[in-house]
Amino acid sequence: MDSNAVLRSMSHDMDAMMRDSPNAHLRIDDGGWLGLSGEKGFADLNMAMVFRSGGPVLLQEYLREINDRELQAVLIVEADSPELEQAAVDEGLMPAGQMPIMVWEGKPAPVGEARFKMRLGTEGDLPVVLRLASEAFSMDEEKLRRVFSPSAFSSALSRGLDIWIAEDTSGPVGLGMFVASDDHVGIYTMSTPAPHQRRGIGRAVLDAGMAHHLDRGATTFTLGATEAGFHLYEQTGFEVVGTPSIYVIGMSTQFSS
Repeated sequence: MDSNAVLRSMSHDMDAMMRDSPNAHLRIDDGGWLGLSGEKGFADLNMAMVFRSGGPVLLQEYLREINDRELQAVLIVEADSPELEQAAVDEGLMPAGQMPIMVWEGKPAPVGEARFKMRLGTEGDLPVVLRLASEAFSMDEEKLRRVFSPSAFSSALSRGLDIWIAEDTSGPVGLGMFVASDDHVGIYTMSTPAPHQRRGIGRAVLDAGMAHHLDRGATTFTLGATEAGFHLYEQTGFEVVGTPSIYVIGMSTQFSS
């Protein structure tokens, strides 16, 4: 699975996760996609992807939609697209590095140590999910609560979203979101709050979620890595297939210009 295919699959995964969020807006074009939660004041909750085929015109169109909604957002531009990169700079955006696109396929199932209790989340775990994600990514929990209302969360679970939660004796300490579509699974929001990092929690979540989906016929797992998680994914057997450029409109805790 190449980088282009992974990035296109992200739009469908975002639809599965956010379709019923109160202010969400999803738009999928041949040359790109918009996945906007509609939540203001935080770029990481709104994303736009522009492929080389979309060109500067589509990039500018997406920026207008973002600006018209008074949103902050993360803009992803297909790798090795100098025309698009220049168009982003011309719009006043500053580069914020790259996002490695990583793929795991055709390898033995990962096997980790049974150091944590692992369980599949349910509708009743929404408060846990919101708390862990907000702490791990330094997000305002109230913003997440507006994006993932109980009804929106319930609908997402019914459309193939799995939440894997790691627990120790103190309670939940980490989680990851897995979105399944046929034999492909996208991995998102790997969340381990700072006090619990470097204990193998992320690895435990990956192992549990991947094993669950491998048992159900999955063959390919994909993700967009941040600097914090890259080494973990590499250790688990994920390989980089592309490095699209990132631009931030506003404030992001994952990417900084």
